[in-house]
Amino acid sequence: MVRRVTAVPGMAVQVMPRRTFLTEIWDYNAGDHTSFIGPTGSGKTFLANPLLARSVGKDLPGFIMVMKRRDETVTEFLERYHWRRSVSYPIPPSVKKKPPGWAVWPYHTTDPDADDVRHAKIFHELLRDRYVKGDSIVFADEVQGLVEEMNLKRDLIRIWSRGRSEGCGLWAATQRPYMAPQHMYSQAEHLFLAFTPDRRDQDRFSEIGGVDPELIVQVVSKLPRYHWLYIRRSDRVMAVVGP
Repeated sequence: MVRRVTAVPGMAVQVMPRRTFLTEIWDYNAGDHTSFIGPTGSGKTFLANPLLARSVGKDLPGFIMVMKRRDETVTEFLERYHWRRSVSYPIPPSVKKKPPGWAVWPYHTTDPDADDVRHAKIFHELLRDRYVKGDSIVFADEVQGLVEEMNLKRDLIRIWSRGRSEGCGLWAATQRPYMAPQHMYSQAEHLFLAFTPDRRDQDRFSEIGGVDPELIVQVVSKLPRYHWLYIRRSDRVMAVVGP
């Protein structure tokens, strides 16, 4: 039974520990898009990892697109939750026992330009294939890089716009809120917003839809570090998620 948390006058929303949020509030359905929007150091990946692990299942595999050469957080996640790494996509058919999910993590060379071209091809194939097959979660941890460096905006928007009916949920994270595609706000069922003092970022909150942007600004402008404002758009549930 999911407990409802509603906005109240004043400071607006209830604050709760992350564990309580996971067990009593978080309710994920296949095809729900989820956005994590906050600056560097706000703890996006640390928040997203347990949510992702809790949401995938036998009939809803997960795929993380990893752009960095090294990522200790992803490495720890794979070990803890028994996910596996693939340097290519599609996943090699030789894998017999399917894990809960995969980190699609291509190799890097000494030529970043060549890497971007090769990685873009791999990630394009992943996004296109998961959209067609549906019933999966794709986690795009660096939306700005995927859009600006790899020209994958069209692939991302296709899933944001039409992936929900296919059961393909796009989980997207960005460090630069005001530069994120509008769909990251308007198409997400679940949004997590960290503190931001930038007015350009705050102006984007009006694109979420169904909630009062002034209320969101009021809450987000007061968030301590590692706290997130959570919004579930379908029934306007709001809560502040602590560490």
